[in-house]
Order: sequence, then structure tokens, then C-alpha cells
Amino acid sequence: MKNNTKPTTQFYEALQNAYDAFNHALFEGQLDNSLITLQRRANTFGYMSYNRFISIGDNQTFTHELALNPEYFGVKPLVEILQTMVHEMCHLWQMQYGKPSIKTYHNKEWAAKMESIGLMPSDTGRIGGKKTGQNMGDYPIAGGRFMAVSNELHSQGFIVAWYDRFKPKNTTNQGMLNDKTFAET
Repeated sequence: MKNNTKPTTQFYEALQNAYDAFNHALFEGQLDNSLITLQRRANTFGYMSYNRFISIGDNQTFTHELALNPEYFGVKPLVEILQTMVHEMCHLWQMQYGKPSIKTYHNKEWAAKMESIGLMPSDTGRIGGKKTGQNMGDYPIAGGRFMAVSNELHSQGFIVAWYDRFKPKNTTNQGMLNDKTFAET
């Protein structure tokens, strides 16, 4: 039997809808559109690459890359995929309107923006971690704007309908259970 679904359209439309919702609600629609890509990069949930792509029709027209690592889609709660997207959107905000630090460093300005939209920066990805540094995670602030938008997306039926069926290296069942438990609190 032939499968008539269009996974590319289904997958990327969902991600674009989430990007648009977060841009509107958390960044007042100020962020440029970005080309959302899937990239498998070891130990990375996602990254932002400013002006990474150029238009074939106009060599003065650029767009940014917001890359998400699909290896984690099947092992992390959906809210963490959305956190990664918004984390990278904060990098774009800083590139457009702030003063970014050296490559991959998460400075105080970036951390303040994260907190203002409802994500707590944390070098451990958990409560009590440092707010700035080289390798940063984050977690939702209870009652914050990020969770309000995420909950609204969820109530509208938002899902990422496709995920990698193989676990990334160093992913354990206990780690996945811990992430799920943390996401539910």
C-alpha cells in the first residue's frame, strides 16, 4: 500500500508554525524569518547561523539558518524541542538587536533575553546552573511566556509528526525518564 503523506511538508509546516507563533508572542514579530534545517551534530540540540544562506536571484538577500538536531526528537519531550527553537531565536534576536559575544558564548544580554521570554538559562539545563557560559541549556520558567505559547500550541494540536527511531549515543532509558519527569514539573 502506498503512503500518500508528505512528510517534508507536514514536518516543516509544523516547525514554521511554531517559529511564527514564538516570533509573534515572544519577540513582537521582530525576528527575521530563518531557514529551518535539520542537522545531526554531536552533542548539539540546535544552532543559529546568521546570514548563512544567500538568494540565487539576489546576492544581497540573505537568510539565517536555525538548525535543529532530529536525533533528539524521539527521546526528548516536545517542550524541549520548542525550547531549543526559542533558545536559537534568542541568538538571532541578539545578532539583530544586541551585542553578541564570541562564537558559542552565551553572555548576560542573551541570558536576560531568555529570562524575559520565560526560559531560564542554565549550564546544567536544570535549576541552579550558571546563567552564562560556553555550553548552555535552559528550562521553562513556571508561568512564563514561553510556556504560555507552548501550551497554546499544544491546545491547537501542535505535534512534530516525525522523529528519528534510533536513540542518539549516550542516551539511556533512565535519562529519557528523567527528562520526561523534569518536563512535567
